[in-house]
Amino acid sequence: MRIAFLSLALLFVCIYQGSAQQVSISGKVVDTLDHISLSNAVISLLQKKDSVLYQFSRSDKNGNFKIDKVIPGKYQLLISYPKFADYSDDINITSQIDLGTIPLTQKSLLLKEVVVRSGQAIRIKGDTTEFAADSFLVRDGATVDELLKKLPGFTVNSKGEITAQGKKVDKVLVDGEEFFGDDPTMATQNIAAKAVDRVQVFDTKSEQQNLKGIATGNEGKTVNIKLKDDKKKGAFGKVQGGTNFKDLSDAKAMYNYFMGKKKVSVYATKSNTSTGSLDWQDRQKLGLQENDMEYDEIGGYYYSFGSNDDFNDWSLRGLPNAYSAGALYSNKWNEDRQNVNGSYRFNRLGTINETTTRTQNVLPDTLYYTNQSTKTKGINQQSAVNFKYEWKIDSLASVKLTSADIYKTTQAFNTTYSESLNEDSVFVNTSNRTNDIDKTRRQSDNALTYKQLFHKKGRQLLATLRLGFTDDQQTDQVKALTTYYQNGSIDHADTLDQQKNINGHSLTTGSKITYSEPLSTKWSMIVEYSYNQNNAAAHRNTFNKNANGKYESLDSLYSNNFNVNAFAHSGTTTFRYIGKKIKFAFGSGLSSVKLKLANVDTKQQNTFNFLNVTPQLQLGYTLKQQTNLSLRYQGTTSQPSIDQLQPIRDNSDPLNVFIGNPNLKVGFTHNINLNYGSYKVLTGRYIWVG
Repeated sequence: MRIAFLSLALLFVCIYQGSAQQVSISGKVVDTLDHISLSNAVISLLQKKDSVLYQFSRSDKNGNFKIDKVIPGKYQLLISYPKFADYSDDINITSQIDLGTIPLTQKSLLLKEVVVRSGQAIRIKGDTTEFAADSFLVRDGATVDELLKKLPGFTVNSKGEITAQGKKVDKVLVDGEEFFGDDPTMATQNIAAKAVDRVQVFDTKSEQQNLKGIATGNEGKTVNIKLKDDKKKGAFGKVQGGTNFKDLSDAKAMYNYFMGKKKVSVYATKSNTSTGSLDWQDRQKLGLQENDMEYDEIGGYYYSFGSNDDFNDWSLRGLPNAYSAGALYSNKWNEDRQNVNGSYRFNRLGTINETTTRTQNVLPDTLYYTNQSTKTKGINQQSAVNFKYEWKIDSLASVKLTSADIYKTTQAFNTTYSESLNEDSVFVNTSNRTNDIDKTRRQSDNALTYKQLFHKKGRQLLATLRLGFTDDQQTDQVKALTTYYQNGSIDHADTLDQQKNINGHSLTTGSKITYSEPLSTKWSMIVEYSYNQNNAAAHRNTFNKNANGKYESLDSLYSNNFNVNAFAHSGTTTFRYIGKKIKFAFGSGLSSVKLKLANVDTKQQNTFNFLNVTPQLQLGYTLKQQTNLSLRYQGTTSQPSIDQLQPIRDNSDPLNVFIGNPNLKVGFTHNINLNYGSYKVLTGRYIWVG
């Protein structure tokens, strides 16, 4: 009877399991450092209750895997690959699951960093600090900038300017992609906090700096906003606005559409309370970032692309009247081997500004006072196009083309009244001056980068070609009445009525090669050579008004035309050591700069030669888990600019006439940074000191 009962029960279980719903799980295994697909990795599915092997499979040549006929339940996923740390994760299978890309970390890399994987709000990986967004409470409808105010080490001022760990945030990415150029506020003020999964902060670095492991010490911080997976599907957008129904208004509209890895975004703003530019929440929603993050053992993650944006709120002075609009398209295809990201932005910013300054000047033999009031009205307009195309030829080689193009016009009119008084508050001089400026700039910066990895770990080659040009056209009309006093009475007065035509052209070509060679398991040597050439022309002609009312009489004293040819050779050698607790890099660079300055008016030619030495050191020490100390030193030289060397007189302000000095020498700057960071997992305490 007992045997019959057991047989019946076993038959019932077999029938039940055979009829239960069966699903499948899939994913892709890659190297987290070099992003190379790992073939023949072992993927095991263990039963959660007793760790007994349920099923296993291997990844194909592209790193993809799939396990079929899985009965829903709780399992443990284990992925193994030679020389890589095992990957383990608990999963609850209820339906078909695509685990996406699963990165494996090399065992040697685990000796160089600490990866905290827990339910805590903060995680530290190398020099990158990551915050779990849901661990910080914000109000319903809050944007990313409100979320950032809650994060330890972050401050956000009324203009949206962000400081993280004591440094200004100059880049904001969304899922590693650039967001409408480089205005951080484009993303922060337009992406909802509830759409954010994680916030990462790390030093802003170039690809060459990442390879060498040494930064300049002047870098800002980059923030990367990782969105939740369910927020990256379909379409979403927002419309917001506010007005006092008189003279103040602020309106913004944004739309995003996702289709697979393709993204299309558009936005428009109108405001006279800000510049109307997007904050980094909106920029990240629109995806105006590029996927240029890599990991470096000393410096952590890095990002490098873009240029300064004159239309952000950070540099705003005066009452604005702003319009902006933009569009973005990005896409990845061919298993992410090809990637394109292009965007267009239009900005129009009109400002009215009134400024009053009072100055006391203390000299060895006297002191005097200066009072000045200025009224300025101006309009800036800009069209900016950014483009990036990246092609990963194979698992070892890639090519990237970037282009940033700007067309900008500036119209400004300002009136200035100033007065200087002696220590007895008696007039020394007074001045009434107007400046009317009309300027146009065309600028293009282009770079082609080739990256070659090798089968020998740590060996890498980077080669970059650059081409850039700038064209400036400016007309400046200056009118001034300057009155001079003697013993409190008018002595004499000077009048000025001139037109200045300023034209500038610059063509820059350059190349850079960086090569890294591993000397041992812990030591590597990085050598770099670059050559840059700049051909420029600066023509500044000043005309006095004739009796016929036209500006035709050349004033040679305030006119100068010259051409410049600059040649620069630079080389650096850096040694890098990666140990269990100590990581450091040191080296020095040597550059030779030659300037050929030709005065078109006098036919005189001058040649200047500068020799620059750039010592550098970066040290990182792990005191204990999650407690790090770092020291960075950078020595840099700075040669005088062309305007400083060429004896050009600038009388835009007749009371303060500047002239160049051809005898200026090279300057040298020492930059030292010391940082301490500590995080306790159990208590969630985070300390950063710089």
